[in-house]
Amino acid sequence: MSSARPAPVHTGAARLHSLTGLRWWLALLVFGEHIAALRLGTEVGADDPGPADVVLRTLFGTGTIGVSGFFILSGFVLAWTYRPESDTVRRFWQRRFAKIYPVYLLSTVLAFLMFSAMGDTPSLPNVGLHLTLLQSWSFDQSHYFGLNPVTWSLSCEAFFYLMMPVVFLLLRRAGARTLHLVIGAAVVLSFVLPYTAGAAVQLPYPAEEMIPTGPVGGPFPYWFTYVFPGFRLLEFVAGVAAALLVREGKWRGPGVRWALVICLAGFVVNLQLPPRLQHEAGTFLPFLVLIGALATADIRGRWSPLRSRAALFLGEISYCLYVFQLLILAVLSTGLRPALAAAGVLDGKDAALPTWLVGPVVLGCLAVCSLAAWAAYRWVEVPMMRRLRPRPIPVYVDVLVQTPVDPAEVIVRKLA
Repeated sequence: MSSARPAPVHTGAARLHSLTGLRWWLALLVFGEHIAALRLGTEVGADDPGPADVVLRTLFGTGTIGVSGFFILSGFVLAWTYRPESDTVRRFWQRRFAKIYPVYLLSTVLAFLMFSAMGDTPSLPNVGLHLTLLQSWSFDQSHYFGLNPVTWSLSCEAFFYLMMPVVFLLLRRAGARTLHLVIGAAVVLSFVLPYTAGAAVQLPYPAEEMIPTGPVGGPFPYWFTYVFPGFRLLEFVAGVAAALLVREGKWRGPGVRWALVICLAGFVVNLQLPPRLQHEAGTFLPFLVLIGALATADIRGRWSPLRSRAALFLGEISYCLYVFQLLILAVLSTGLRPALAAAGVLDGKDAALPTWLVGPVVLGCLAVCSLAAWAAYRWVEVPMMRRLRPRPIPVYVDVLVQTPVDPAEVIVRKLA
């Protein structure tokens, strides 16, 4: 029996809708991590969490892995669509700017206004770092978490976009073995560097931390392995390598069902790992396997649970959900307990929510955040993308056969 080598995939022939649907679930992991941190089912100041908070912490305590999934997915999707032979680097960067910056700028302005209204106006250097998407290059929490904390990841994404032409150039002609080695090296380094970096560099603890860094090894290991764009480039590069394997028909991996099982197992294993490995190492490879499986399913028309119209809609608004969720939760959480106390549901403004009420409140917060995300997507993201993205490249048409032809071919014909 002969085993035919899979033909290279033409990316224009398949849109990877399942990867759009996946974005919602990654944003949901981050939302869950933030809502769990509010400890709604625990009395303010109490050490022992209530039953509902124990459940939320188990499910979403490592929700930061959603950011890792976004970084891998970003590398995969950009490599899937990147065409340097027919596009320019400037146009690529312009499209990425049009996609992320308007929504990002709006969230930054809102965060600035919120802090200022509370009498804690952010410093000019902090504002400057955020406006230029450079906040994650500072190892000071007051900088990378200084305005809208979740947008530290967009500082990393901006770096990835800057590096994409170089990464793609280095990997586009690599063989399957080299691409697999790149993925393997990235996964191994995600386990090794959190320990070696912490042993090599020490920073004094800041007077006040927004997020405790002790369990992760201290300020420098926390910043280096979670926030530093250079370290998070590992996930992006692995995503690029995986996309190139799929494009060339050389991806080898399980189907969607087994990939979901592997992701679930990776999630459980990740819970048992030391805190400094829980941001990306434990689910790095499972996410790669899942993304490769979903892409392959879309290409070959196989089953996928993330390709429905609802999944696509939620995936489209996921960026706005990610960007605005923490600002909205900050407002909701400030008024929630006092409002419930005034209504007689709670004994006081610091009391824990009843266990039966935590679930509905979480779903209500998710609904409010999703509605706001849809509004931002509808009236900010989409209109600004249309306004700021580069104009389409003109299509040259052969007059005799009425079919698109290569512009270079038109020039050759004229010279002939």
